[in-house]
Amino acid sequence: GHDLLSVLSPSTKLLGCWAYFLRNGPSSLQTSEFDSSDEEPIEDEQTPIQISWLPLSQVNCSQFLGLCALPGCKFKNVRRNIQKDTEELKSYGIQDIFVFCTRGELSKYRVPNLLDLYHQYGIITHHHPIPDGGTPDIASCCEIMEELAICLKNNRKTLIHCYGGLGRSCLVAACLLLYLSDTVSPQQAIDSLRDLRGSGAIQTIKQYNYLHEFRDKLAAHLSSRDPLSRSVSR
Repeated sequence: GHDLLSVLSPSTKLLGCWAYFLRNGPSSLQTSEFDSSDEEPIEDEQTPIQISWLPLSQVNCSQFLGLCALPGCKFKNVRRNIQKDTEELKSYGIQDIFVFCTRGELSKYRVPNLLDLYHQYGIITHHHPIPDGGTPDIASCCEIMEELAICLKNNRKTLIHCYGGLGRSCLVAACLLLYLSDTVSPQQAIDSLRDLRGSGAIQTIKQYNYLHEFRDKLAAHLSSRDPLSRSVSR
């Protein structure tokens, strides 16, 4: 009995290899057996990481806040190289990164050691996991706001990211606009982020509602945390 490959013509075999190559990407032929290894070949054709810089001038701050999708992500048709992405972030002068992905997501998207890698490159990492499509509780959000405000006040080049850079990151950035200003409205904050990142920014009804309730919840949280303080909001 002939095995199937021996009776196929060379051109059919070649087509089969080519189809496999197209479906699985250029690294698949060398590494299909070792697909979970960290030693994957570097993707030479990788595009630069896309960072959107949100100007904070509307909230009387001369700084910009960077937003991007998950660096190093390997998922579906995205095949980024984490080493290259981190080197690029470092070359941009990024000093602080806020990560909103859960550890489960970092594993799913094949960057389980992302936080350690940032640390190795001397980037200060603030990990505040928020479920995909979800919102942080107000105490966590307040902590994120305070940390972001300190980074910006100290003129540190700061970047925030989740997975796609549209839902959680845009929600946090919009909250920051409301946190730093008494005059920016929730809708203005949403519009600023949609102008910057596209119409997909602030993705769920839950996130939209959270933003509209943010100032009231923040004021209640701050007064419960420190009964003597009176929130300057409103």
